[in-house]
Amino acid sequence: MSGIVDYVDEYIFDDDLLLISEDGANLLARTYPIAFSISGKTWVNNHAHVLRFQNMASQRFVEFYLNSIKLDDYVSGMAQPKLNQKMLNTIVIPYPPLHEQRTIVTKLDAISAETKKLEAIYRQKLNDLDELKKSVLEKAFGGDL
Repeated sequence: MSGIVDYVDEYIFDDDLLLISEDGANLLARTYPIAFSISGKTWVNNHAHVLRFQNMASQRFVEFYLNSIKLDDYVSGMAQPKLNQKMLNTIVIPYPPLHEQRTIVTKLDAISAETKKLEAIYRQKLNDLDELKKSVLEKAFGGDL
C-alpha cells in the first residue's frame, strides 16, 4: 500500500481513517510513507491496516510517528516483507496529551508544507537545467557555439 491504486464504485468506510501498509518492500525501504490519513467514502483492500481515532490530532500524530520510525524489528518475511497486526500492535507510540499532539502536528504540517514548496522549486530548477543543457547541446552539435 502506497497510496491510491484504483477506484471502485462501492465503499466500505465513510470515516476519517489511518491506513498502514501491511506488506511490501517499502516497509523496509521507506521510499514512500507507510501511513496515510484518508477521509470519506473509501474501499480499502486487504493490504492495509485500518485504524480509527477519536480525533484528527491523534490520528495525524500517529501517522507522523509511524512514518518517522524504522520498522525492521516489526516486519517479518524476506521475499515479501509483512507487518502483521500482532507486530503492529507491539509498536510503542509515545502518546503525549492531546494539546501537545495538536501542537506537534501543527508544526510538522508547517514543515511538511514548506518542504513540499522547496521540493517543487528544486524540481523546477532541475527541469530548467535540463532544458538549458539540451539547448547548449543543440547549439554545440549545430555548430553555433
